[in-house]
Amino acid sequence: MLDRRRTFIILMMIFSAAVTPVAIRITQGEGVPSLVIVLVRLWLVSVGLLPVIWLRFRAELFALSRRQALLSGIAGFWLALNLLLLFVSLEYTSVMMTSLLRRTTPMWIVLPEILIFGVVFSRRFWLSLALTLVGVALVGFGGLSAVEAGSDPLLGGGLALIGSFCFGAYILIGRQLNNVIPPLLYSFLVFFSAALVISVFVAASGTPVTGYTASGYLWTIIVTILAQVIGHIFMNLSLQFFTATAMAIILQVAVVGSALIALFLFGEIPSAAQVLGSALVVYGVIVATIERTGARWKRGARA
Repeated sequence: MLDRRRTFIILMMIFSAAVTPVAIRITQGEGVPSLVIVLVRLWLVSVGLLPVIWLRFRAELFALSRRQALLSGIAGFWLALNLLLLFVSLEYTSVMMTSLLRRTTPMWIVLPEILIFGVVFSRRFWLSLALTLVGVALVGFGGLSAVEAGSDPLLGGGLALIGSFCFGAYILIGRQLNNVIPPLLYSFLVFFSAALVISVFVAASGTPVTGYTASGYLWTIIVTILAQVIGHIFMNLSLQFFTATAMAIILQVAVVGSALIALFLFGEIPSAAQVLGSALVVYGVIVATIERTGARWKRGARA
């Protein structure tokens, strides 16, 4: 029974991660701008969590220090940028490229971990980093010769990479706060802050929130359910059985799933260079994730 439950959780995590980019692309195809999709997604989650936070974590909410509240707001800012950049990247490039590059975050928080946490990495890690960089280059430039790779593959890929950098900053802040703030309360603070940030972007750009088709709004809700409800619920459940390293490796499978779905739905055929680059990126991220966990463990053991 336990093995069946673990298998079900793994499948749901992969399903959510693989299908979400495709659902976003469909929503954009309905004429809903990326800003509006992100705005609705964040506000729906924030409003949905508010009653739970008020009933269960009201005391912890009012007991937050100024520093904790400020850091939560900064984390929300980085999350908002990450979501916006990833959504916009899908307007310019393929689902495969965006899905792949968004999973490279573990590679881009290396320097802060060295400077802030004093982590020492192995030669195997640096080799995996080099392979990932080569893979990213192959994926990006290979998109120029791919079939249906998007209107501007390099721009889309660049936005996805910058988005993964932003997510790295979000993760680094979360590591400091998740140990002192209840995870659900922290999630609410981050989502609410991110919703405020996106609201400012929407107001500044003059993007209308209303006037889209019922189908467009329906797909926006579907994106929210896939990414936030299913994704986060099963991510939290998985913590009972899997380490963060195992989850990072499992989610690499979603890259392949997204590419296959996009191939059949949108006819996005990757080039040979992109296939080779994707393999290098997936391998590099998996090895680097394992090595990073080992580096942190060794440091903790010495301490």
